[in-house]
Amino acid sequence: MLYGFGRGVLSPFLRRVYHLNVVGEENVPASGKVILCSNHRSLLDPCFLGISVRKRQIFYMAKSELFECHGKWVGRLLRRLGAFPVHRDSGDAASVRTALSLLESGKLLGIFPQGKCVFDGSPFQPKAGVAMLAAKSGADVLPACVYCDGLVKPFVRVTVRFGSVIPFSSLGLETTSKTAVKQAAHQIAEQVNRLLEEKH
Repeated sequence: MLYGFGRGVLSPFLRRVYHLNVVGEENVPASGKVILCSNHRSLLDPCFLGISVRKRQIFYMAKSELFECHGKWVGRLLRRLGAFPVHRDSGDAASVRTALSLLESGKLLGIFPQGKCVFDGSPFQPKAGVAMLAAKSGADVLPACVYCDGLVKPFVRVTVRFGSVIPFSSLGLETTSKTAVKQAAHQIAEQVNRLLEEKH
């Protein structure tokens, strides 16, 4: 309920201030376990993606610092909005269990595998974590990107683009071998970069 309220409040503001353009929203599945994998241009990316997906809520894996360094009320708010912390520099088994549980219950899991904002729009690099979560859950992957010509700032157009869903069956993850996971990660990264290259 809070998520829907927040989306309703933020949507007109962000659409106007950032001239938000959404492409490919029809590619977002209305139901089922899906991993939304996006590049990370700014701290506002979860908001941009959240208001761009009107069909369902996105449950985000978020860096633990957001929960630990900004006061307890911020952590509580993030959790109520469906986010959960992940410790990026360690094998965070608890966050993986939470992610898999959400996927198994048919939720849309949002991930920014770059782990931090990449302000210069560099190409999206393959990240094994996304492929490993897909392998463990059997979830499809929805490639997405946030694009802006230069830094994300008010009155400069931001474009959110959703690509075609990559079915789990096409990721070659019948096994979780390093080779299979690496190839799947490259396949996902290639689709995100194609979206970034479209630009306009």
